[in-house]
Amino acid sequence: MSSATPTETHSGTPHRVAVIGHDGVGAFEVALAVQAFAAANDHAGDVLYEVAVVGPERPVVTKTGYATSFSIFPDRPLSWAESADTVVVPAYPERLDPPASLAATIRRAHTAGARVVALCLGTFFVAATGLLDGLKATTHWHWADELAARHPMVRVHPEHLFVQEGRIFSSGGGTAALDLALHLIEHDYGSALAAEVARFLVVPLRRDGDQSQYARWDVPDRSRSLQDTLRWAEEHPDEALTVADLARHASMSMRTFSRRFREAVGISPMEWLRRTKVRRAQELLQRTTWTVDRIADASGFGSEAALRYHFTRVTNVSPGRYRRTYGPTRGQRPTTTTVA
Repeated sequence: MSSATPTETHSGTPHRVAVIGHDGVGAFEVALAVQAFAAANDHAGDVLYEVAVVGPERPVVTKTGYATSFSIFPDRPLSWAESADTVVVPAYPERLDPPASLAATIRRAHTAGARVVALCLGTFFVAATGLLDGLKATTHWHWADELAARHPMVRVHPEHLFVQEGRIFSSGGGTAALDLALHLIEHDYGSALAAEVARFLVVPLRRDGDQSQYARWDVPDRSRSLQDTLRWAEEHPDEALTVADLARHASMSMRTFSRRFREAVGISPMEWLRRTKVRRAQELLQRTTWTVDRIADASGFGSEAALRYHFTRVTNVSPGRYRRTYGPTRGQRPTTTTVA
């Protein structure tokens, strides 16, 4: 999935994130959403996101596994979500349909311009509102067939980590929800901040939406795993690495490496290399005042023309526009943006 086009920033209040808390909600996804956006605030040194768990004015019982639950108390009433910029619908392990009042709240928020973000089994919740009818979506791969059967109007893509359709986002299970949260932070405030949050949370910032949910990194009977090779490539960002270099590092033939890479990661090694170089260029455009030609060398493109071509292809904006939006000379902190 290509990076979303950055929208123009404007002065205003922090981006409001409403995390839906309802009886039966998955504790992991609630905590993940709050932690990711709070970490963005911490590393920016400013309140970029105002995050609240919204729900009834009473404790709600979470659901984690078959026999584990505890209560949380929402910060704000459910109605706060209707004026939010982002509404996060966490997983509901029992794959519930939302009460009519909650479904109406999500629909009103979306109509008012909010992006709706379904994490893991939260896609069942959003599908039940009708907002996903005729659109692509994903969920945890284990329950993808059930989602398709219960909501035949939704085009289910279980192979993706996350999917965007306009202002509606959905993620696969587990850490795919975190991949989506990092993607949103990157869209709103740039790749450098998203990379800082990823490092703080000790997760890689390299998985795009169309990569596979169920990657198998270890390759038997070989001296190195794909994970080793990807890490090695990321540690040499200024080298003009090729797929042949990656295959050689992994001690595989080009054909075997390309096949196993696609099986594990979900995209071709060439596409992964291209996106990795673009991410490096994004960080340098945001953090430095280097010329585009110097950034092209430092990110492994080798020429300014190659950088401009591939950067625009992946991000849908030119390096110059990206720097004007997120670069060190923009003159003010990032402000609220939403996906058009």
